[in-house]
Amino acid sequence: MEPRTKWLLSKNRSCSCTMSGVWRAVACCRGCAVIFHSPMGCVHVAETMDLGSHYRILADGRQENMECVPLVSSNIREKDSIFGGTGRLRQSILYVMETYHPECLFIATSCVAGVIGDDAESESADAEMRYGIPIICIPYAGFLGGEYSEGYYKTAETIIERFFRPCEHVPNRILLLGDQMGPEGQYVTEVKRLLSLLGLEVQGQFPGYLPFPEWANAPAAELAIVLGTTGQSDRMNGMADLLEKKFGIHAVKDIYPIGWENTCKWILEIGRLHKNVEKAKVIIEEEKKRIDSYVKSILHITKGKKAVIGIGRGTHWYNPSDTISALRQLEMRIEAVILYDNLTDKEKAEYRHRIEKEESIPVYDGQDGQELIDAADILLTTNEIVSTKTKQFFIPMVPMVGTNGEIMIFRALYRLLCRYGNKGGIAYATI
Repeated sequence: MEPRTKWLLSKNRSCSCTMSGVWRAVACCRGCAVIFHSPMGCVHVAETMDLGSHYRILADGRQENMECVPLVSSNIREKDSIFGGTGRLRQSILYVMETYHPECLFIATSCVAGVIGDDAESESADAEMRYGIPIICIPYAGFLGGEYSEGYYKTAETIIERFFRPCEHVPNRILLLGDQMGPEGQYVTEVKRLLSLLGLEVQGQFPGYLPFPEWANAPAAELAIVLGTTGQSDRMNGMADLLEKKFGIHAVKDIYPIGWENTCKWILEIGRLHKNVEKAKVIIEEEKKRIDSYVKSILHITKGKKAVIGIGRGTHWYNPSDTISALRQLEMRIEAVILYDNLTDKEKAEYRHRIEKEESIPVYDGQDGQELIDAADILLTTNEIVSTKTKQFFIPMVPMVGTNGEIMIFRALYRLLCRYGNKGGIAYATI
């Protein structure tokens, strides 16, 4: 019998258009504003993208300290699709200039603007001459030019090429590259904590969170650190390469502090680049003591418990090795890995290949997994299973990182195992 899941979806590309990517690339960059040359509804879609990270940060007991920049729609109407909408765009630029007084303005074009052939680039160039501030058009025409990532990275690369300036590197200054739920998310706060132990200070986070007045001096950073996860960081690594080529900023990439082993490698790599390997080793030893102490305090509950891992998330988004490593630290018995049936044959083959590297863990297809799930003490899953009463832990989409991330995962598993009875449902890792 195949396990029944909620919201079982497998995809390798974003469902948002290029305009949303443009917006996210400057969303909290003080001094900027964004215009969507689009119908009104497109702005609503972009703004709802912030809700997920907002509620996650609230759940973690944190507060968002950065305001989003103005986002305005030119409100293309039905008649504009016949007569053209450049007049609406011109009015929107005037409105933004008079209302918000931005230091830099970005214009993203929609599918509608692309289909009717509005020349937003010429309008942007004319407006830049008229108002005397940088006005940059990203003319990807919504989905016609690609999806979210194309808009996001094109905007970031445009900022680097146009606004970053060569300058002398400041010792111990770090520039973070990537989003991962922003400066108040668990990823970034933990990275900042670990860097501070090495005596390093974060200058800012780019793209999306560095104020416009600070763009010119961003290359003063001594080191750039890519905030990456499994399979998602190729374009961000390319941005790091661009910064190294143009400004000589060395980058930490392809190593991310996800799981304890990777966290150790990450700390050592930063120590090597900072020429302070011995201090990095001392930090690793101290952080290891924290983890060992916490594991020791909960081992009487976790040791010997039967665990099953359920995977319905594409290989682009998840690597099971970190989950397997965490369960082994807690001395739990990994009974099986279940590959849900929304995965493609290629993805299943890739997961089998990855898991073969681990010792003696059987892998089953979804139709063979129900009995194994029902017999387990806990299911660690990428999708909630509605056809079981086994306790479930949701494997985070944005991974928990560093020492604190490991402890958060361990605490969530411990609390779940301590819960009385088996009633199904799913638990999440929070601070």
